[in-house]
Amino acid sequence: MTPLILSCRLREAAAARGVDLAGIQPLAGDGSERRFFRLPGESNLILLYQPRPPGNGVNENDSYFFIGRHLWALGVPVPEIHEYCREEGWLLLEDVGDRSLFGAVAKTRDENLILKWYQKALEILLHQQVAGKQGFNPAWCFDTPRITRDFLWERECRYFVRAFLQGYLGLEVGERDLAPDFAHLLARARPETETFFLHRDFQSKNLFLKGKSLRILDFQGGRLGPLGYDVAALLIDPYVNLSKKRQETLLQEYVKLLKARCFWASEKFEENYPYLALCRNLQILGAFAFLAKVKGKNQFVPYISPALSGLRQRLAERQGEFPLLERITENIELPKANGG
Repeated sequence: MTPLILSCRLREAAAARGVDLAGIQPLAGDGSERRFFRLPGESNLILLYQPRPPGNGVNENDSYFFIGRHLWALGVPVPEIHEYCREEGWLLLEDVGDRSLFGAVAKTRDENLILKWYQKALEILLHQQVAGKQGFNPAWCFDTPRITRDFLWERECRYFVRAFLQGYLGLEVGERDLAPDFAHLLARARPETETFFLHRDFQSKNLFLKGKSLRILDFQGGRLGPLGYDVAALLIDPYVNLSKKRQETLLQEYVKLLKARCFWASEKFEENYPYLALCRNLQILGAFAFLAKVKGKNQFVPYISPALSGLRQRLAERQGEFPLLERITENIELPKANGG
């Protein structure tokens, strides 16, 4: 791992905000190579450090800066960005605390409180989706500027096969074996029919509770895409593993909000949502498998089993639309470490 370099420019930027870098505190990271540090002092600041970010031309740090400033200006509750040093690969951000939605849900049995948190998350999400597309510049994206059929084929379907079925489980199955089901899935998901701002990882570990407000993190992968993907990311999130009944309740809450703000988009949303949720489910399994098997990040292993159970449930709900995927997932036995 690249050591943290406390440059003169970083020291000066911190000192100007009443922060002494001698008290810097490393924070637990996520699935990426980024590193985070809390800077105690008069200002509540987080240092995001990534000296070699991915991306050609525009890199991941650039996307964080540009998209973050864009969303902040629109009233989306992302952390305020105080300073960005592109040359050294760091940003100084507002500290939104340590209380993720994931952690908060795990510590309460108050069903009404949980429902309120998720309702607020859906309100923020819809505002982010609709307002965020206004003035959004695809040139800010370090990865790809929009979700397309080819994107879902590569990043969801093929990723599921390569990282989960082959890499994690060691199965002798290729993309061609599941191609008819994947083709049907992407034809029904129809990602190009809607264009809104898409976060791409809108789930409980990227939502933080600060006081009575909910804050949004990890938006640097934002791009244009369909409404349903981010809704699915929140509702089928295996970290919290919401019950089917609660997912349905929250889905109807979102539809009600959508009809009030963008009635014209609600019909397409309801048609495409189940298929975008399936795409997201494939991506989750591919990502967790890759992070666990290749990156050695075993903290993702316990969530593979609920993600697989969710996939089985969603396939069963489609009543035989995806016979190849159903057959292969029914026969999967996870390693015992997963509790499968």
